[in-house]
Amino acid sequence: MENTTNQPPESLPDYWAVPDFNRHPILSVLFRTLCLISMARPSLEHHWRSKINDDEWEKHRRNFVNRLSNTNIATGLVLTTSAVFLSTQPPLTSFLPYTIRTCYILALGSFAHALGGLLSGLAVVNIYEACDRIWAKDVLTATRFRLCCTLLFISWPTISLTISILFLMLSLLIACYASGVWWLQFLATIEILSWAWLPSLFAWCALEETLPERLRISRRQTGTRHPF
Repeated sequence: MENTTNQPPESLPDYWAVPDFNRHPILSVLFRTLCLISMARPSLEHHWRSKINDDEWEKHRRNFVNRLSNTNIATGLVLTTSAVFLSTQPPLTSFLPYTIRTCYILALGSFAHALGGLLSGLAVVNIYEACDRIWAKDVLTATRFRLCCTLLFISWPTISLTISILFLMLSLLIACYASGVWWLQFLATIEILSWAWLPSLFAWCALEETLPERLRISRRQTGTRHPF
């Protein structure tokens, strides 16, 4: 249902804004990271529109639930994979000894985080499908602390899935290096190097501050809408 009031739309509250980087650099980076993980955007201007318009809220809720449902599916796959490594012996122990203590502990940590991420992901999906726009705006995000807690709760399934995948990958990498097979160690090293640069590159591409100053000035003069 679309809003029928003639009042102008509410502006973004100050406590929804990203802290000034020059005054609070650490808080600014942490808040942007939380926004990026929870809403896939480094700020909340786009998300605020869903809090002041019923149609935008329904669109946001549908997209968010679909995205989190995909995360839950991926978490279930990682949960199953880690359970296999915990419950089976390697076919060739000398080739990939993933049952040594360090690898087993990491696989157990992966299983625990995947299980916790799946539980929190299901909880977030059920709560988000049941809540309405007014309650989400006036209760869940009424203060800066409540806003950050809500964003953290929304982010937790993704954070748990990421930690679970990293633990499982680290367990396999340690098993590769512990095998003593030189070409397997070489392939593991190449694999690490091929993935290490992706997070920093994505963060650089996602932030408007990394654009050349000429482009930033041009965007402001032409009034180009910020994609985030």
